[in-house]
Amino acid sequence: MSTRHFIAAAVLVLASCSNNTVSHDAQASATASGNAAGNASAEATVDGVVIHASTILSSDLNDISARRYGISREGNALFLLVTVRDDHGNGVPVDAVQLTAQSSVLPDAPAPLPLRTITTDGMTDYIATVAAKPPASVQFKIDARKGGANATMAFTRDLLPR
Repeated sequence: MSTRHFIAAAVLVLASCSNNTVSHDAQASATASGNAAGNASAEATVDGVVIHASTILSSDLNDISARRYGISREGNALFLLVTVRDDHGNGVPVDAVQLTAQSSVLPDAPAPLPLRTITTDGMTDYIATVAAKPPASVQFKIDARKGGANATMAFTRDLLPR
């Protein structure tokens, strides 16, 4: 499975969360949405660049994707995938947008979340994992900046025991 196909599948599989907040300015917009399943995602547009963030339990990754991204499928971890595309869905240069991320497993305070850059076939993605054992609520905040425009995406992923 190509990276593009994985990303497309991940984006289609991952819906949005509850308890989300979004801020925006005149040059950027961001949205987050939710469903009862507890999956989480958010999307922002900054000066013609679309940033999409989504989560999936690392144990739910398929073997090929887990190997490609170097993610262990064992243990209790939440996988964050952030895709960066132009408004036509094409790849953008790795330095097109500056991203910073924070996460927290409630009730802990937010902490910086290092994003690892993955570039394949001209597409740039950013990934991270957060250790969290169900039941838990994991909050994410991602700031995106391009030139003078910026947007903040904030959303929560609730992890329920299986």
